[in-house]
Amino acid sequence: MRRRPVLSALVAWAATIHLALAWGPEGHSIVAEIAQRRLSPVAAARVEAILGKGHSLASSANWADDVRGKRPETTNWHFVDIKLADSNYDPARDCKPDPKGDCTIAALDRLRETLRCGDAAARLDALRFIVHFIGDLHQPLHTVDEARGGNDIAVKVTFKGITCSKNCDLDTNFHAAWDGAVITRSAWAWGGYVDRLESGFLATPEARDPAAAAGTPTDWLLQTHAAAVTVWNLKPANNVLDETYLGQVTPVLDRQLGLGGLRLAAYLNDAFADTSACPG
Repeated sequence: MRRRPVLSALVAWAATIHLALAWGPEGHSIVAEIAQRRLSPVAAARVEAILGKGHSLASSANWADDVRGKRPETTNWHFVDIKLADSNYDPARDCKPDPKGDCTIAALDRLRETLRCGDAAARLDALRFIVHFIGDLHQPLHTVDEARGGNDIAVKVTFKGITCSKNCDLDTNFHAAWDGAVITRSAWAWGGYVDRLESGFLATPEARDPAAAAGTPTDWLLQTHAAAVTVWNLKPANNVLDETYLGQVTPVLDRQLGLGGLRLAAYLNDAFADTSACPG
C-alpha cells in the first residue's frame, strides 16, 4: 500500500515526459528515412563520416529527445509557438531568448554552420539535432501556442486504424495523439509507413516538384502552421478523435511527414554543398 503513491508519481512523471516529445520515435524515423534516400552523394558521404559507417539518419532521429533532460537549454528548440490566428513569424515575439532556449528556427540557423565548420563532436551533435528539429518543424501542433500546442486539451482516441482490433480507446491529450496515435494506428511499423508514402504522397506531382523542398525553415514553419490550423479546426467539439477524424487528417499527416523528409534532405544537401570558408 505504501508503494502506491510512488507508483502513481512515476506514472505521472512518465506521462509528462511523453507529452514533451514530438512525432514519437516512429514519426522522426519516417522523416529521417525519407531524407536518407534523397541525399546527394556528397551529403551521403558526409553523413556516413559523421555518424559512422552503417549508421543512418533514422538511427539518430530521436537522440535530441533522449538528451533533453540533460540539456535543458535545448528544450525550446523543439517548437515555435504561434497563435492560430497569426499567419506570420515574428522572431521577437515567437523566438525570444530564454534559459530553456529560443526556438527551432534560430536553432537551425546556428546548427547549419556548426554542421559545416564545427569539430567532430560538434558536427555529430549538430547533425542529430538537425534531423530531429526538421521533423519537429513539420509536426503541426509544434507550431501552435494555444493550450501549449494542444497538451492541455484532453481527448479520447477511439479510431482503430489498421493496428488496433479491440480495447482501442485511449485517454490522452490532443498533442500526444498527434505525436503518436495518428501514426502508430496507421501502420504496423515506421518502415511500412515510409513505403506507403513512397507510393502515395511522395509519388504525387506536388512532392516531385522541386518547389516542395525549396524555401527556408521559416517558410516551412509557416506552411506547417497553416496545416495546424486545419487539423485543429477539424477536432470534434466533444474531443473524441474517431475514424472520421483520422480519415480527415491522414492526407495532412502524410503530407507533413513527406515534406519533412524532402526538406531535411534539401537542408543537408545544401549545407554539405556549401564550400564557403568557415569563420576564423
